[in-house]
Amino acid sequence: MDPYALIDFLGLSVGEVERAALILARLSGLFLSAPFFSRAIGPNRIKAALLLALTVVIFPLVSPWSGEGKGHVPAMFAAAITEIIIGAVIGMLVHWVLISVQVAGSVIGFQMGLSMAMVMDPTSGIQEGVLSNLLYMTVLILFLSIGGHYLLIEGIARSFNTIPLGAGLPHTGNMLKSAMKALSSMFHLALLVSAPIVVATTLLYVGLGLINRASPQIQVFFLSMPLAQMMGFIILGLTMILFAKVMIREIDTFFTLAFRSIGF
Repeated sequence: MDPYALIDFLGLSVGEVERAALILARLSGLFLSAPFFSRAIGPNRIKAALLLALTVVIFPLVSPWSGEGKGHVPAMFAAAITEIIIGAVIGMLVHWVLISVQVAGSVIGFQMGLSMAMVMDPTSGIQEGVLSNLLYMTVLILFLSIGGHYLLIEGIARSFNTIPLGAGLPHTGNMLKSAMKALSSMFHLALLVSAPIVVATTLLYVGLGLINRASPQIQVFFLSMPLAQMMGFIILGLTMILFAKVMIREIDTFFTLAFRSIGF
C-alpha cells in the first residue's frame, strides 16, 4: 500500500505524520527505561497499542515542530534520537528509586546469608537475589498504588510544552546535576533501607565471634546463618510500615529530580 495514499485517506499531512512520529519517539524512550513500562509484562503488541493510543491522545496538545513538512530526513532522524533520549532520561531517573531497593536487597541478602539464593525474574530476564526481587516488587506495587504510572504519562505530556519537538536536548547542566543528585540519592536510599539489618546482623556476628572465642566447643558457624536470617526477617517485618512511608517520600523526590532535569 502506498503510504502517501494512506496518509491522504486518514486526512493527515506529511508534517502531521512527522509530528506524530516524534511524539511516539519520546514516548518510546520513556517506555524503554521507566518503571513498570520497561518490564516485559504481557505481549509486546499490547505495549505497542498503548504507545499508539498515547500518541493519538497527546497529538492535539503538541505544537508543530520547526522542521515540520519540509521533508528533511537527517533533521527528522536527529530529532527522533533527541526525543528518545529525553523520554529515556525521565524514565531512568524515576526508575533509580526502584534500583536502590534492589541494591539494598543485595546487601541485606549478603548479610543474612541469602546471597546464593537466586531467582529468575521473567519480567526482566535476569537472575536476581530473592530479597532484591521481593523488595523491588514491593516498591513497584507501591509505585502503582500511588499512581506513579499516571504521573509519568502526565509528566511526559507536559514535557512537550517545556521542551517543544525539535528543540534539542534541555540544558546539559540541569540534566547532569539532576542525574548526579539522583545517583547519590539512590545509594543513600539503599544504605538507609539496608542499615537496620546490616547493623543488627553485624552485632550478631560479633557476639557469636566472642562466644566462639570464649567457648570454642560451640559451633557458632551453624548457628549464625539461621539466627541472622530470623533476625533479618523480623526486622524487615517490623520496619515495613516505615519502609513504605520512606519509599513514598523518595518516589516523590525522584519524580522531582526527573522533571527538573528537563526544566520543569
